[in-house]
Amino acid sequence: MERIKCAVVGTGIFGEIHCHTYSAYENAELVIVCDVNEKKVKEIAKKYKTSYTTDYKEIVKNREIQLVSVATPDFLHKDITVAMLKSGKNVLVEKPMATKVDEAEEMVATAKKYGLFLMTDFHNRFNPPIVLTKERIEKGELGKIVMIYGRLSDKITVPLKWFSWSEKSGPHWFLFPHIVDLVCWFIGKLPKTVYAKGVKGVLKSNGVDTYDIISAILNFGDSFATIETSWIIPESWTSICEFALELQTSKGKVHMELENQGVMIGSDVKNYLERPFYTGYTEVHKQIFGFASLPIKHFVDCVREKKEPIIKGEDGLNNVKIIASIEESVKEEKIVEFKW
Repeated sequence: MERIKCAVVGTGIFGEIHCHTYSAYENAELVIVCDVNEKKVKEIAKKYKTSYTTDYKEIVKNREIQLVSVATPDFLHKDITVAMLKSGKNVLVEKPMATKVDEAEEMVATAKKYGLFLMTDFHNRFNPPIVLTKERIEKGELGKIVMIYGRLSDKITVPLKWFSWSEKSGPHWFLFPHIVDLVCWFIGKLPKTVYAKGVKGVLKSNGVDTYDIISAILNFGDSFATIETSWIIPESWTSICEFALELQTSKGKVHMELENQGVMIGSDVKNYLERPFYTGYTEVHKQIFGFASLPIKHFVDCVREKKEPIIKGEDGLNNVKIIASIEESVKEEKIVEFKW
């Protein structure tokens, strides 16, 4: 069977993971990479021995490409994704699918119209501790989920030093997609209402007008989830992110500290103490290791075998609707009801 010809738009941190995965996977062929930063994209193209462009429309016109990863900043997914779908290409888009509901709706509608696959890269659905917990729940080993607590936060380094576009996103758009997706996936349905609170101040005082922290309660009727996210963890923190999940069930309990990799490194040379996050994505003896590459390979195989991905386009759309409602609840200081 043929190798799937792939392209990547956006060569930042996660964009490069897509590039590396396609270049190393036997079922894929990385044909071209794209980024508006010509210096960066030239380096990536050289590293992975492929061609490059600074204009995504060049990929749109390329008829041999079958699959495109869109890994641009959060708010720039829609136009590129729609253009790729209209040109007959399946699209794997980084989370969030979009930062506006109408944009996500257009993306899903376009994929349906052209009979193509559109999947949001919720890579934590491939994270072994999370997947194994989901399997235990489905087997009935833990009973019914009563409550979920989820936290995913980043050091302040991320919004202030990693990105120039942080003000157009926020911890709710950048981090909540993972937690919201997992909560709905575990419980197996969508929430009825949401109530959320958020605070601005620290980031705004540093010239980035977005939320420092947001907390929300998702009501599923017979169960609920409390979720929180922050973008102002101090730079001195030992890990780049905080990631924890706790499930209280009718017959058990699950507690996951997902940023704890069991490794701590201290250095007098650089004067730091660090808990490195190894199991998401790293290279071991020139082989890709970590769960972040698994959804990318899964999508390649789905395109190759013409089978629907385990993450549907509607999953990405519903995720955007929930986060947009969280944002609305914060701004309006009210409970928001969902109309599914």
